[in-house]
This record gives sequence, C-alpha cells and structure tokens, in this order.
Amino acid sequence: MNQLEKTGNKNPFKTPNGYFDNLTEQIMAQLPEKTVQPTKKISLWERVQPWIYMAAMFTGIWLMVNLFADVKSHTSKGLQLNSVAEMEDFYQYYEDQMTANAYHETMFEAFE
Repeated sequence: MNQLEKTGNKNPFKTPNGYFDNLTEQIMAQLPEKTVQPTKKISLWERVQPWIYMAAMFTGIWLMVNLFADVKSHTSKGLQLNSVAEMEDFYQYYEDQMTANAYHETMFEAFE
C-alpha cells in the first residue's frame, strides 16, 4: 500500500502544546544585544562632491570637442596640406619662425 494512502489528509507532524505562545520571546532572548551606531553626519561638500566632479568632467569634454572642432574648421578653411611636401614645407616654415622668435627674444633681453 502507498504511504500517501496510509496517511490520507491527516498531518503526521505535531507541535507541542503552547509552543507558539512564547516563541517570539525565546528567540529574542537568544539574540545578542545590538548597540545602536550613531549616524555619520555627511557634510555639504561630501554631498555635492560627485556632482561637481561630474560637471567638471562634462565641461572638460565639451571644451575638448570645441577645441578639436575649432581646429578642424580652421584647417578646412585656410590651411590645406594635401601632400607630404606641403606638410614638410609648412613645418619647416613653422620651425624657422620659432627659431627667429627665440633669436629676437634673446637679443632684446640683453638690452633690457
């Protein structure tokens, strides 16, 4: 015969009389005492700091995008370097200008 048929709808498990009457008090008595930790006071700077950092990050990204867009617009309007020879000529001219500026600054510093 099957075990389910033997027991039927009858519950084979029983609890002692009055078990649930003081169960909460027994469990609470076994728990350790919890000390209440004082809450940490958060300053205004600690609250605002992430937002300021995020704003600075987005401002930096915005400035970089504008800088690169500005450089791209200037190169597309005026300076077109289509070949390696033109680029070499440009950089040679730029180097000569820097050298001349350094020479003039050095010479005129001596007279000041």
